[in-house]
Amino acid sequence: MTRHELKTWPKYFAAVRSGQKRFEIRRNDREFKVGDILVLREFDPEEDAYTGQTEERQITFLLSEEDYGVIHGFVAIGFGEVAPHPDAATEVTVDSLAEWHETAASNAALRAQEARKVSESYTKSNMSVAADRHGAVADLAAADAGFHAAAARIVRKS
Repeated sequence: MTRHELKTWPKYFAAVRSGQKRFEIRRNDREFKVGDILVLREFDPEEDAYTGQTEERQITFLLSEEDYGVIHGFVAIGFGEVAPHPDAATEVTVDSLAEWHETAASNAALRAQEARKVSESYTKSNMSVAADRHGAVADLAAADAGFHAAAARIVRKS
């Protein structure tokens, strides 16, 4: 998982902070991946300085130029709250670790389901390259869901 620091203008930063804005359109110059963390740093262009305010969000979905008309060289980034990681907890318990894995399994299963739908729509449109790519994303997300579900079961048994 990679952390990406991004300069964000005040009106967009405020919309992210309030929950109204859950996406970014960015130049695809960083190898963004689902699961990466965006560190959005508020930047005041009038002062030509950062304000010191930050928000962190986790990438949950990506659309690239092959998808739905995104401009070549750019990516649409869907994001949500950062999933708590057991390492960040002040006290990791069996229940909190199991719940974390259960949440990760659920999120991965949803990613797999959505990627499978997109893959199927590309298959119907005779766009096999895009269908294969989204099929591979669905397969990886399904494997991730299985891993986290198994980990939750193991933790609950201990």
